[in-house]
Amino acid sequence: MGTIHWLAEAEARKTAFLKDLTGLLRIKSVKDLDTADALRPMGNGVGEALEYMLNLGEEAGFRTKNLDGYAGYIEAGEGPDYVGVLAHIDVVPANPDEWETPPFEPAIRDGKLYARGAIDDKGPAMAAFYALKILKELKVPLKRRIRLIIGTDEESGMRCVRHYLKVEPEPVYAFSPDADFPIIHAEKGQINIVLAIEAPTGGLETGNRNVAAIESFVSGDRGNMVPGKAVAKLRTERVEHIAAAFYEYIKTNRLDGEMESTDDGAILTVYGKTVHGMEPQNGVNAALELARFLQSVPLQGADKAFIDFCNDKLYLDPYGQKLGIAHQEPVLGKLTVNAGIFRYHRNQSGHIRLNIRCPLNTPYMRTIEVIKEAAEAYGFRIDEVRQTEPHFVDPEHPMIQVMQNAYREITGAEPTLLTTGGATYARLLKTGVAFGACFPGKEMTAHQANEYSEIEDLLKATAIYAKTLADLGRLD
Repeated sequence: MGTIHWLAEAEARKTAFLKDLTGLLRIKSVKDLDTADALRPMGNGVGEALEYMLNLGEEAGFRTKNLDGYAGYIEAGEGPDYVGVLAHIDVVPANPDEWETPPFEPAIRDGKLYARGAIDDKGPAMAAFYALKILKELKVPLKRRIRLIIGTDEESGMRCVRHYLKVEPEPVYAFSPDADFPIIHAEKGQINIVLAIEAPTGGLETGNRNVAAIESFVSGDRGNMVPGKAVAKLRTERVEHIAAAFYEYIKTNRLDGEMESTDDGAILTVYGKTVHGMEPQNGVNAALELARFLQSVPLQGADKAFIDFCNDKLYLDPYGQKLGIAHQEPVLGKLTVNAGIFRYHRNQSGHIRLNIRCPLNTPYMRTIEVIKEAAEAYGFRIDEVRQTEPHFVDPEHPMIQVMQNAYREITGAEPTLLTTGGATYARLLKTGVAFGACFPGKEMTAHQANEYSEIEDLLKATAIYAKTLADLGRLD
C-alpha cells in the first residue's frame, strides 16, 4: 500500500474522536466498592465506562470481550500472537470545589479538554482506540493481532490486569499510553504501607483549659495523590487563642484555610495542592501543613503522638530522609515518600497510608524495618504492606526501536528514553513500556484539579500509536 499520512488520518477523525471521548469523560468512573457486584467488581461507574468502550469497539466492527468486569479488550487483525496496548478507564476522585468547571462535565477552553481522566487515562485510551480504527479502515496488513486492553483498577492496585493475565496470554509486545512521551523504559517500584495507631477514648479533663483533644483528623482519598484538603475537629476551651494562632500560621505560610467554631471547640481546614503521588515534592500536602500547626496546640497521649510523627518524620521531606530510608541511583533517581491518606477519630483507630516510590536496588526489607522502628517509637504499628519491584526494559529492544522511529517520523523530534516514578501497567509485562501521551514540555495534570489534555496532542498521539502498531504488527 502507498504512503500513509498518519497525522492527517488522525485529524480527519477529530469530530468523531471528541464525541466519543467526551461521552467517556462524562462517566464518573471512580472505584466504588459499595456498588460493586459480580458483573461490575469495581462499582457501577467503572463498569459503565468499560462497557462504553467495548460498545464502541463492537459498533466499529472489532472483536471484543468483557473479562468478568475486571478488564476487556478490543481486537483487530489475525495471527498467533498479538501486540497489546494497555489503557485504563478508572480515574481518581475529583473534588468539584477545586475545579473551575465540574470534573465530569468536559469543557473545551483554548484548545484544551478539561475533565477528570482527560490525560489519565481516558484521553490516551481513546487515542489508542482511534489508532486501531485507522488501521482497520485503511486495511493495513498485519502479521499479528492488535489488542487494546482496557483496565478498570489501575489507580488502586491493578487487580484488573492481574486478572487479565490469569485468563489471557501475555502480548509479545506491549505499551501503556499512561505517562509521558517519548518512551519510558524503566519505572520505580513501590512500597505501600499503612501505619495504624489507637486513638484515645473519652473526652477532656473537666476544667482543664490548657489541653485540647483531637476529635477527628481527615485528609486524602488515595495513597497515590498528595492530599489537597485536610480537616481537623478539636475539642478545646481556648477557641479564640487557637483562632488567632491558626490565621497567623495560614498567613505566614501562604496557605488557604478556614476555622469554624463549634459548641465545644473548633473545626480547622487547610487547603494544599494536589499532585500525583510520584512527585510529592511538587505538591503541598494539606494534612502535613495542618499537622504542623497542631503541633503548637497543647495535645496529650495518642493525639500528640499522631501529630508529632507527622511533623518529625514526614513534614517537608519527600525523599524519606527523616524516616531514614533515603536512597537513590543513576537510572531512576531518588526514592520518594507520599503521605496520601490520614484518618484519625477519637474512640477508634487511626492510620496513615504511605506511598513510597523505589528506584533500582532499593533494600526493600531494610526499608520496611526502618519504617517499623520509626513508627513504633510514636505508638504506631504496621498494619498493611504491599510492594512491587522496579521495572526495566533494555533500550536496545527491537520494540523500542520501532516506537522511536514512529515518534521521530510523526513529531520530527528525537525520541530520548525516559524513566519515571509512576506506575503503569507496563510493569506487569516482560516487554511493557509506557508510551505517551503527555508530550515533552507540556504540563502533566494527572491527579490534579483542572486536569486537561490538549486536543491536538491527543490527535498527534493517535497518529504515533497508529504508526507504531502498524509496524509492530508487521515486525518479524
